[in-house]
Amino acid sequence: MLRTREKIFCYVVAFAFILFLLAPIVWLLSTSFKGQLDIFADPPRLIATVTLDNYREVLGDRDFMHSFLNSILVSSGTVILSMILALPAAYGLSRLRSKTKVGLLSWVLLVRAAPGMIYVIPYFMAFNELGLMDTKTGLILINTVFTAPLAIWILISFFDGVPAEIEEAAFVDGATRWQTFTRVALPMAAPGIASAAILVFIFSWNEFLFALTMTRFESKTAAVAILNYMGYEGTEWGKIAAAGILILLPVAIFAIGIRKYFVQTSAGGVKG
Repeated sequence: MLRTREKIFCYVVAFAFILFLLAPIVWLLSTSFKGQLDIFADPPRLIATVTLDNYREVLGDRDFMHSFLNSILVSSGTVILSMILALPAAYGLSRLRSKTKVGLLSWVLLVRAAPGMIYVIPYFMAFNELGLMDTKTGLILINTVFTAPLAIWILISFFDGVPAEIEEAAFVDGATRWQTFTRVALPMAAPGIASAAILVFIFSWNEFLFALTMTRFESKTAAVAILNYMGYEGTEWGKIAAAGILILLPVAIFAIGIRKYFVQTSAGGVKG
């Protein structure tokens, strides 16, 4: 049992760390409700006269809202495609009993760890030839190249945690490998699947480099559309702050809604 003094110390450290993490978001939220004069007040003020003008203007901006919808479609499509590819791949690698397993996993990790910039030119040229430039399909494909390896690494540990005895019992009852995968392994790895889907969605939602280089107008995402508020005539900080909060909301709601799966993941995943 922790003594009172130790508990206070833990709370202070935790509060300081959370404050460090959330300070930029708090300031962004504050700025989103300020008028132009309050944004540039000297000295800076965290709390000022509240106005909703920034949100009204951003929500009334058809280009930004179109980009916001693109972000939802691209992120959702990336989650679906990544899961379709990663689930059988992770299960197969988990059940693979060969020395090549370590090598295959290393290649998967290499794809995920490589800087995104090295993929820009090859994909830019390929998408030009295939007519995928400035399309949501193209953006989903290139996002999946990065998110599927991440999902595979997360899912393998969960499939490893599925007791072999349960699968063997399914085989004895006449189940095929595919039936064992879909009816035994997948349900037991549900927390891992949820965790992987969350992270894939967040990575895709926040992706900026490919969205900037592979889109022009039609498929531009919200993260890139914010740049519209940085023009030659000046930067509209109030709109940028409001747009930033709007972009943050879906991810925050999504993460809070299924945080229990993260707790199960940190607790050790699947247990027999």
